[in-house]
Amino acid sequence: MSRPSFLADMEVLDTAALLSWPVELLVNGLCATSQLSEVERLSPARHLLIESQGPRFEEPSSAAIDNARAASQLTGDLTGLSSVDIDVLALALSKGLVLVTDDYRMQNVCQSVNHPWRGVVQSGVKEVRNHSLICTGCGTVHPQGDVCPECGAKLKLKREKSN
Repeated sequence: MSRPSFLADMEVLDTAALLSWPVELLVNGLCATSQLSEVERLSPARHLLIESQGPRFEEPSSAAIDNARAASQLTGDLTGLSSVDIDVLALALSKGLVLVTDDYRMQNVCQSVNHPWRGVVQSGVKEVRNHSLICTGCGTVHPQGDVCPECGAKLKLKREKSN
């Protein structure tokens, strides 16, 4: 599948890039519309600058969001990703563009599905890590939630042991 020419040099940028990079580096970026409110909350002045001179903003499709959630569920990272993170991940995966992020969970999901990514200022993950929600009371594994439905104890995210 070939990309439209306007996507040729584009990358999907997470919020860390929006907040830390010089504006001229953001111009060829693609971001999720939901990131605008996140940037406004964190830095109102930066929000105005980005909105007027920054990257292109787009809403991911519901199918792209479903795919991003499914990929995140496979590694156990879904519970640690915000809805904005899922939107950003969905854009990168659906457009076939490099994801620029320092978020280890997003990097881990990309790594697990062989999708290209690079760090904003950090080097990033070296291997795929799978995580599970383990009950702190009875030790059972659950796909999601904060509390064990069997005993009522808290669920804790733990890295699965490598083979």
